[in-house]
Amino acid sequence: MDRIRIAACATDLSATTPQAWTDAIMAQARFAADGGARIAVFAEYAAGGLLVAENRWEAWEPLWRATAARAARETGIAVCAGTWPVRDGGRLVNRALMALPDGSAWHQDKLHPTPWERTWGIAPTADLRVAEVMGVRLAVLTCYDIEFPEACRAAAQAGAELLLVPSWTDDRQGFQRVRLCARARCVEDALYVAHAPLVGRLAVPGFEQAVGSAGVLTPCDTGLAPDGIAVDGGWNHPEVVLADLDLARLRQVRGGGTVIPLADARPQESYRVSR
Repeated sequence: MDRIRIAACATDLSATTPQAWTDAIMAQARFAADGGARIAVFAEYAAGGLLVAENRWEAWEPLWRATAARAARETGIAVCAGTWPVRDGGRLVNRALMALPDGSAWHQDKLHPTPWERTWGIAPTADLRVAEVMGVRLAVLTCYDIEFPEACRAAAQAGAELLLVPSWTDDRQGFQRVRLCARARCVEDALYVAHAPLVGRLAVPGFEQAVGSAGVLTPCDTGLAPDGIAVDGGWNHPEVVLADLDLARLRQVRGGGTVIPLADARPQESYRVSR
């Protein structure tokens, strides 16, 4: 595949009943599919608004999973349903779910929980999956994960051309950390990023506010967005943004762009550091 349309969905924290939340997710998935997207990504802690009704992670995992499966099945697109805390054996992980139209699904756990998440008991993982979805090789790096260049480089070296980045940040500086690091990863690793933030306000301790804008980011090179921004949505608006990704051009940039940092990368131990 040489081109694909992607949807990044700023997910509404203020949908606080099961029906309102399901309706909001389904509406955004249908909008993405109607607009020609083949993949849609939702936010980190995508079902956070439901904590108003019952403040337990496990209460909402079944609905989160079922809605992701329904959205993929009914729209015919791949749906990264954002993330939700899930018990896996004796560990609590922040899990991203990829639901496919054929009913299959796979997951990616957050590699690097934030200090705040660690107080909740969220555990890290070292397992990183790169998979082909709708003809593009991609990985899911959740929020804080994008701030670690080595994780993104590992995905790129395994063939990832697109990173899906669900996020939840509760202030502007937090959002900008994620967004600016995502833009840097596009340049460093010659890949695309679809960034889907949580937005809105909520009367639940720890989830009082979520800010951001949905966006799709590119490397900065000829034939791609000069500023590295394919599309950027409205601030704090639960909006779906769409962008066409030119995979053929990305592959050319990786091997013969103006600069080729992925190809020119050296192992860390090759640098001689003087102190």
